Amino acid sequence: MKDKKKKNRLWSGEFKLKVVLDIIENELSYSQAARKYDMYLSSGSLNDTLPARWVYQFRLYGKERFFQTPKDYRKNPIRQFHKASKEVEESLELKVKHLEMELGYTRKTFTIFRKRDFNASRCWTKINACSKTSTKRSGLVFQRVT
Repeated sequence: MKDKKKKNRLWSGEFKLKVVLDIIENELSYSQAARKYDMYLSSGSLNDTLPARWVYQFRLYGKERFFQTPKDYRKNPIRQFHKASKEVEESLELKVKHLEMELGYTRKTFTIFRKRDFNASRCWTKINACSKTSTKRSGLVFQRVT
């Protein structure tokens, strides 16, 4: 455990960008990055949510976010949401169509089997004694109901 800090630390934009790029390029986990850059809470525990938040902000807003003051991005937020490319969009639409067809086929198959099982259970009733219209199947006696 590291020494407990009394004050909250403020991180510069350059430091945040350095940590984020290190996480992305070297495929570090958030905990590994927090340990590497000595990010501990005042209680002495590891603060791995901070690098996670920075990576999220970097992917959503870009590196400019780290160099803005909170006043800047509250007044004029830069919200650039990810838009899928045409190829990705077309492949997703194709996958949705395929899944819709598969669901339709599954529903039809289920309905056919359910009707068949319902008709079979309605036509044959298990009885204890043999009669003239009964049929023996696997040791059980069934009687045809008409």
